[in-house]
Amino acid sequence: MKTLYLCGAGNPEGVRLALTINEVQKRWDRMILLDDNPSKHGQSILGVEIAGPFSMLGQADPASAEVVNLVARTTSKRQSALSKIVVYGLPFASLIDPGVDMTGVDVGKDIMVYRNALFCANATVEEGSVLFAGAIVGHGCRLGRCCVVAPGAVINARVELGDGVYIGTNASILPDLIVGAWATVGANSAVVQDVPSGATVMGVPANILVAPKSMKDPKGLPEAADGFSKIRSEYKEPVTEIERMLLDIWVNVLKIQKIGMDDNFFDLGGSSLAAIQVSFQMQKNLKINIPLQELFDRPTIAGLSKKVESELVESTNEARLEKLLNEIEGMSQL
Repeated sequence: MKTLYLCGAGNPEGVRLALTINEVQKRWDRMILLDDNPSKHGQSILGVEIAGPFSMLGQADPASAEVVNLVARTTSKRQSALSKIVVYGLPFASLIDPGVDMTGVDVGKDIMVYRNALFCANATVEEGSVLFAGAIVGHGCRLGRCCVVAPGAVINARVELGDGVYIGTNASILPDLIVGAWATVGANSAVVQDVPSGATVMGVPANILVAPKSMKDPKGLPEAADGFSKIRSEYKEPVTEIERMLLDIWVNVLKIQKIGMDDNFFDLGGSSLAAIQVSFQMQKNLKINIPLQELFDRPTIAGLSKKVESELVESTNEARLEKLLNEIEGMSQL
């Protein structure tokens, strides 16, 4: 009896892809869905039960089982899941929608390709990469290990993606460009120049936000699974109300309970996408617009809080000035 272990319950489309493939050509006698979130255990997705955590892979027989890494929301989370899976020594299965033409495409192991993806000739997709529905990979492109290409993204001819690159929904990359390892291209962005390793690009045309050094050169994929360096500074508690508000945001995004005021966001495992989440929550909670680049330039709560405080003072002064001008205008009309 051949068993397929699907790792990651947060991706129901991956479960559907596996079921579709098995309907066209029977490859597995049963499927088992695993997730490390205990609250999901006992539930089911499309009739496939979430049986337990990833550690259940230790009970599987490599001679009669295959495994798939469904995690694909970010490349860092996908890599983190991979680092948990590989220790059990099970062979990886690739999930490629039967309707996708892969003629002339060189693919590695553990590849996922969803419906309506389009590959041109002489493309290369290395192991662990994922291409979602409607993604387009041009002639002669090379995708590195553990890349994720979101729905509708277009990678034009002869583009090279380094390891761990994330391309957002409906993003477009012009021909002959190089996107460095662990870079993130935001949704609907248009990339018109080479992107350095670890950077985030956003906008049309894209604005490149260069990441700190610690994000640019991960020491190989397995070691990069947990985010990069874990060196922590001496723990300091928040003092001001702004520091406490920023701490709440960081804890919510990074899922780490104890964060010191001098701890580096990226050394704690923060990714480019996590930085975008922090920027959004700051704008929502503090009612001020702090550019994303500020988090790259000031990657500690202590440093970032000073910028936030100065912006709050400036916005308050502007509000006071506007109120005063309105009062003067009202008096002049008497």
